[in-house]
Amino acid sequence: MSRNTQHLMLFCTAVVLFVAACLYGQRNVLILTSALNERTASVTAMEGRIHMTLHSSQPNRYTGAEVLHTVRQMTGTGIQVEVDGLEYIIDPFANPSATIPVELEGNYLPTYNRGAAGELLKLSFRKEVKGND
Repeated sequence: MSRNTQHLMLFCTAVVLFVAACLYGQRNVLILTSALNERTASVTAMEGRIHMTLHSSQPNRYTGAEVLHTVRQMTGTGIQVEVDGLEYIIDPFANPSATIPVELEGNYLPTYNRGAAGELLKLSFRKEVKGND
């Protein structure tokens, strides 16, 4: 085999390996992009869920009815919902009349507990204490 033939074979091998590496890299970029898009969509959906499930009069303060509705909507999402220090899980399909001890006309302040990546881990509601005027 002549020297030129050897160089041509080595060059062709290098080109084939380069193209294979580029295709593999492109595949990985597509996988990572789709995973990132899916994660972004799920975080966005969870973020807006509490505000989009029920029109709230004030986003920083919720009535007891809005808290009850939020607990029902968040069941099955993997996000803990806590009301006055107690965690509640209500499955509206298993027990449609289930309720939690909240004052429907009372005001509750929400607290959003997030993980290091910014995802919502726990949603806590504390009853707002009215001062004696």
